[in-house]
Amino acid sequence: MNRAGSMSTDVPQLESTAQRGPAWLNPWVRDRPELPYLAPFMVYLILMSLQSLVEDPYYRLHFYALRTVGGLGVAFLFRSYYPPFGKLHPVKCVVFGLVVAWGWVVVHQLVGGKFDYESGEWVWERLSWYVQPFGKDAAPKDFFVPSEVYGSGWEYWVFLVVRIGGASTTVPIVEELFWRAFVLRALIDWDRFDEVPLGKFTLFSFIACSLASAAEHPQWEVGILCWFVYNGLFYWTRSLLCLIVTHGITNFVLYVYVVKYQDWVFWS
Repeated sequence: MNRAGSMSTDVPQLESTAQRGPAWLNPWVRDRPELPYLAPFMVYLILMSLQSLVEDPYYRLHFYALRTVGGLGVAFLFRSYYPPFGKLHPVKCVVFGLVVAWGWVVVHQLVGGKFDYESGEWVWERLSWYVQPFGKDAAPKDFFVPSEVYGSGWEYWVFLVVRIGGASTTVPIVEELFWRAFVLRALIDWDRFDEVPLGKFTLFSFIACSLASAAEHPQWEVGILCWFVYNGLFYWTRSLLCLIVTHGITNFVLYVYVVKYQDWVFWS
């Protein structure tokens, strides 16, 4: 039974899912159905903001781990309230994950320039019209190079595991819950977003969600292009699981590239 009192078989039902979690959470979710989608993302962002206040690199490593576990833990806490995540579509996950990772590097280098860390010189400069109003890439002198901070021993490898592991697991989960499962639907019907089927298309929600991603990514041009692809894949598959895995593959490949080729501008 939906809020209007009629039966529906193609939309997630808040009244049925809002009773599946811990008793103390059910009233919160019943009154604020957006909470399960916002809370993991907000907790992750808050912990990331606190991390930026810590200067000691070893304590920063602890905060990397904390924000990874914290965001994932909150998502797990609300797990009973999410609609079915859908099918995996492994081939699509791999193909689109690799394409987006490749596009993230190539497009940003074309418009934002490329600095070669080993030579200390720009391979090519950013385009004159390119600006980053929502946050900026680190200057080459401020690149965070983990080997210069942690050396080459076990601490370096712990950092890489925590950093890349969190980007490949927690980040895709909290971002896909927020952007694809909430924002795309809320832009269609803000008051009854939970009654909008996952993967429903409207031109406004598609464009608005993609443009909004610019506020999250300093490299706004590839953030928007990435969201165009992810949104399109979501409409095609109607699978949140597919998007989570695709997003995870993108992040994993991107950060492996960063470490291998020392293109530190993509650390964030």
